[in-house]
Amino acid sequence: MRIKRSLQATALVAAAVVLGLLTVQGTYALWSASASAAPGTVASASFDVALSAVPSGQATNMTLADGTTSANLAITPTATLTPGTSVYGGVLVTNNTNAGGSFDTVITASQGTVTNVASGSLRSYVSFYAKTATSSAECSTIAGYAPIGSAGLSSPAVGKGGSTVFCFQASLSSNAPSSVKGQAVNISLQLTARQLCGVPGGC
Repeated sequence: MRIKRSLQATALVAAAVVLGLLTVQGTYALWSASASAAPGTVASASFDVALSAVPSGQATNMTLADGTTSANLAITPTATLTPGTSVYGGVLVTNNTNAGGSFDTVITASQGTVTNVASGSLRSYVSFYAKTATSSAECSTIAGYAPIGSAGLSSPAVGKGGSTVFCFQASLSSNAPSSVKGQAVNISLQLTARQLCGVPGGC
């Protein structure tokens, strides 16, 4: 940094720069197999994946009750994004399926898209990173964050009743100019849950 006057001006600008909402969408697919069985009772099963925002705790199922509509989940960091700093948020993903048999799911996060709100120019100064974790407490630690590649970021296998966490970090360049004062960005990404076959050698 250059001189004390410049530092004071930067701090004043920074106080008005706030991160917009991180938005998560979700879709999923359930593989199925068939086999002959003796006559008896047939019961349906659900393949539910629950989402809970970190730190707010806002919750939803990945797909809504009509079975076709993807849910939207807002992840709102509690801190203010200032030049040279980062804010953090995340989503807890739980495999709530009651389907029979033993199988795991894998959750994949797509690359995040950073867009300006209104006619702003803040996007050019915001970087977005992610990581998977076993606890939401890990979201506020800087270790492990990296850009999401074109293939997305996939979780470890998540068994029935199990969960995983995706952590997100948004950072504002220390060179952000005063012209971005009061501006915001939206960061959106998609989460996809996919069933892994529960038998060796594939389905």
